Amino acid sequence: MDYFNIHTHTLVYPESEILSCSSGLHPTDPRIVYTSIGIHPWYLTEENAGTQWHTLQEQISNPSVIAIGEGGLDKLKGPSMDIQMKLLKQQALLSEEKRLPLILHCVKAFNELILLKKEIKPSQAWIIHGFRGKEALATDCLRHGFYLSFGEHFQEDALRTVPLEKLFIETDESGTSIEAIYQSIAKVRGISLEELTESVKKNVKEVFFKA
Repeated sequence: MDYFNIHTHTLVYPESEILSCSSGLHPTDPRIVYTSIGIHPWYLTEENAGTQWHTLQEQISNPSVIAIGEGGLDKLKGPSMDIQMKLLKQQALLSEEKRLPLILHCVKAFNELILLKKEIKPSQAWIIHGFRGKEALATDCLRHGFYLSFGEHFQEDALRTVPLEKLFIETDESGTSIEAIYQSIAKVRGISLEELTESVKKNVKEVFFKA
């Protein structure tokens, strides 16, 4: 059974996972099949913003790249929100230009993220990775058209409220296997593992491999 993993930092099953890479650190491992490339707010500074943006524009042409990210907003770590917002907006517009989905990191900045989405009105999918928020936040994000990706840790009520067609699954940096995370999510949702995997597979095809 295929367990597609939309966000990982460690290659395990290269043909069914997207390796997350930071701008300037795109790996050359020959096993790599799919990657996302973006400017993470943790590694962004006022001094390196221009270099990171230039590098991202160069790396986006790599044939393994099927998404932009993770980019995002973080009020607990990183440079000023002005710098974070500027670079996220640039990545969001690049996502539109290249017709690639956008994978997002968001910590205590959901209002700002929602306002940016309203401003840009993207045609590409915006996916909040590693979602750990409560049900009310999940509902708000869904109302504004986001996809939500869940990993090892999550709020069960939030997970239950997400329609299957808006759900993705990931390992991120967890040592827990993608199989175990799928099993945990299927149990909480009260559905079979087969139904869950088929649903995520359909979402992956529609978002990452659209014609």
